[in-house]
Amino acid sequence: MQFLYYWVVEINYYLMKKFTLTLACAALIGSAFAQNSAPQDPEYCGSNKQRDRLFDMHPSFRVQDSIDQVEFQRVYEDYMKGLDLSGGERASKIIPVVVHIVHLGGAENISDAQVYDAMRILNEDFNMANTDISDVVSGFTSVIGNPDIEFRLATKDDNGNCHKGITRTYSSTTYDTGMDFNGHPIVDAVEAEHGNWPQNKYMNVFVCIDPDGAAGYTLNPSGWLPVTGMYGGIFIRHTYFGSVGTGNYGLARAFSHEVGHWLNLAHPWGPNNNPGNAGSCSDDDGVTDTPNTIGWTSCNLSGTTCGSLDNVQNFMEYSYCSRMFTAGQAARMNTALQNGQPADRHNLWQTSNLNATGVLNLNPGLCEVDFESDEIIICAGQSVDFTDLSFHSPTTWSWSFTGGMPNTSTDQNPTGIVYNTPGTYTVELTAGDGSSSATETKTAMINVLPTDALPVPHSEGFESMTSLPNSDFFVENNDNDNTWEVTTAAAQAGSKCAYIDNELSMEGTKDNLISNTFDLSGLSGVTVGFDHAFAQRNSGTLDKLSFYVSNDCGNTWAVRKNLSGTLLSTASFNNGNFVPNSTQWEHTDVTNISASYLTPSFRYRFEFTSDGGNNIYLDNINLSGPLGTPIITDESIALVLYPNPADDNISIRFDVASNQNVSVSLKDMLGRTVANIMNGTTSGHQTIDWDTSALSAGVYHVNIVIGDQQVSKRIVIK
Repeated sequence: MQFLYYWVVEINYYLMKKFTLTLACAALIGSAFAQNSAPQDPEYCGSNKQRDRLFDMHPSFRVQDSIDQVEFQRVYEDYMKGLDLSGGERASKIIPVVVHIVHLGGAENISDAQVYDAMRILNEDFNMANTDISDVVSGFTSVIGNPDIEFRLATKDDNGNCHKGITRTYSSTTYDTGMDFNGHPIVDAVEAEHGNWPQNKYMNVFVCIDPDGAAGYTLNPSGWLPVTGMYGGIFIRHTYFGSVGTGNYGLARAFSHEVGHWLNLAHPWGPNNNPGNAGSCSDDDGVTDTPNTIGWTSCNLSGTTCGSLDNVQNFMEYSYCSRMFTAGQAARMNTALQNGQPADRHNLWQTSNLNATGVLNLNPGLCEVDFESDEIIICAGQSVDFTDLSFHSPTTWSWSFTGGMPNTSTDQNPTGIVYNTPGTYTVELTAGDGSSSATETKTAMINVLPTDALPVPHSEGFESMTSLPNSDFFVENNDNDNTWEVTTAAAQAGSKCAYIDNELSMEGTKDNLISNTFDLSGLSGVTVGFDHAFAQRNSGTLDKLSFYVSNDCGNTWAVRKNLSGTLLSTASFNNGNFVPNSTQWEHTDVTNISASYLTPSFRYRFEFTSDGGNNIYLDNINLSGPLGTPIITDESIALVLYPNPADDNISIRFDVASNQNVSVSLKDMLGRTVANIMNGTTSGHQTIDWDTSALSAGVYHVNIVIGDQQVSKRIVIK
């Protein structure tokens, strides 16, 4: 028999047409609780081709991958002779686990509860405790194997510090592109934030949005794996992890399948990703009690593809009705944990490592208090729910909510804490475990906005601001990278604007600039206008500026404008550090805001998604009711307004070709006439200096009618 250690990638059948695989592929698995047939027309990749590609790139791996088959067979057979399906003298092996959640702040940032549920299912499957094992057909009940392996979340990190065994990393690498043999984006992102978790001390599990177009993938233990790194972990899609939250039980067994690969199991039809290929009858998975098969993508319990009954319910099949490992598979996985086998999996379950990772002590005691809330910015009168994140195993909780009603709670996860008064409030939690307690205080955690929202029309040119965030704008910067700030480097009008120093390293990050509340209840419609400046680095960078609105103080949001690529660009390609000149700005009016948003708690937000393209600039945001006077551009009239924005006066310059009737007026953003500046007959070059000191700050239009021609231009009054 030939035993090869190779990459295994679980292909998501539902995403087959968009995957890019680095090494040998495999498919999703699930449970008959979800379905008993696989999706139609799957496309598979060739394991031999991909394995050879790896060896071609690194010829030394081919030698390291070749193990002593005689020694392997001896250990394997000795283990088989001593295997007791009821447990016998064989002691259970414990494996420390750390789960790394890589996310962009969405549903993929799964809860701790979903992690615990995934671990529960995994432990049931690896200890013959899964209730559906009773469904195994009679032809295989005699060879059901108990791997007798327990997986526990680590309670200490590599430095011996208290830990919960779960990390969270905000990173665009959650859209995984796989190993490029020089590194791995997900691993590198996690390590940069949370340090290294050596694979000879922990089984690393990376939960993400899209593991390279797959449900999950991992490495079989191989001699060329760096045992002190994390590249040999398991990468899995969040919807295939656990049965609660974003997961479901029908897909959750994909995790058990991947752990099987991680412990050196192949597919029952052998080392390829082509279930259903008649040629697989001559291949072998290195296990004597799994009959040769061509593999299944449906749950045909009477299938006999190679002359004998197929083990269709095997966890390593693609049948969607997984129930069991065989005794031989259990032995093979335990063999992978023996001393002298590749990747140093043996060290994981040694007592010294179990103590170092904190998994032997089932009650390690409270060591850290933490909590989160479902909202941090609300309007007066709204409520907030809080979730305790303390570890390990707190049993008492004492909450204090400054400004909240009620202002105290002893619940683990208090809900419906109402804040009636605008302001910024502190939340404090003291948690205990019966023998010790600790306190966490988060100052300025809850921001309560006033119910007397800002009136409309309204304009913002950032001229009076020195920094962001402030009382008018909130900033969301989940990745803790560069984000929205005030700059004097450029402006469409005046001397300041908002911008993001968007660097190449920020690819995939999202930053939000969120307004205070506005009262639109008295309007029949609303238009939001803004100026922006941006330059792509090249045609391949697709940064995006999105404009959202909310009618309920930010509880829910709806996108109303997306600008990306050439639609976002206001200047030609720029290699970096773009600073716009006065001609490199464009104005956008958002008019598709329906009547349902005309509420007293209207808010808007700008979301910038980086593709590493260039700096983004934003200026002159204005809110107005329906424009009674449209912005009219008549190229035959050259109208100049300066300064713009203006403080106490403006100069209005224009030319009249011949003696004609001329009217000049100032209108607000509702189209109402604020002032009649000129009305009479004139000709030639005209300059009108007009006092604006009596005007309220805001955005206005200077409107000129010359004969039957008309032009309007915006003017910002500070």
